Amino acid sequence: MDFFEENGSQSKSTFSTFQSEEKAAMDLNDNVLLEPIYPEAYDLSYTCLLIPGHPLQQLNGDLAKLLPQWLQQICASYNWQIEFVTVNPDYFQWGLRVIPSTQTGQFMQKIRHGTSELILSSFDQIRNKISTNDFWAAGYLVVLGTRPHPKEMIEQYIRLSRRQQESSPV
Repeated sequence: MDFFEENGSQSKSTFSTFQSEEKAAMDLNDNVLLEPIYPEAYDLSYTCLLIPGHPLQQLNGDLAKLLPQWLQQICASYNWQIEFVTVNPDYFQWGLRVIPSTQTGQFMQKIRHGTSELILSSFDQIRNKISTNDFWAAGYLVVLGTRPHPKEMIEQYIRLSRRQQESSPV
């Protein structure tokens, strides 16, 4: 491409800015590797929490040992990935990765129902103390990302859930 100097006289052809940008773009394109897009590359991560339905029920002993194994079995059957598991006497918390098309209510219902069924079929003493098929308190706490919930958030969630239990008719 030719250009003119300020005095209007034509100089010989030279390499313009436009050409150098075009050449750089071509060099970049030579090194670009296009890969197919898989939905798995865009998994969503959540941190989830359930508390026992009865305020005096504690997650300890054999129950505390079995919950992570049962969670792993349930999640493996749906191709969900567990990032971490915490069993505290007052709550059950885990990090989970799922594909974006999986709704929060869907995976929580599956885990809640599956673990409740396993708990009640494995522990007669617990089954005999509750009148429902759900071991867990109503509701759940789910936050985007796989960082454990802050202690204050868990304590507030437990307080609110227990207060709601007290005020709701049996």
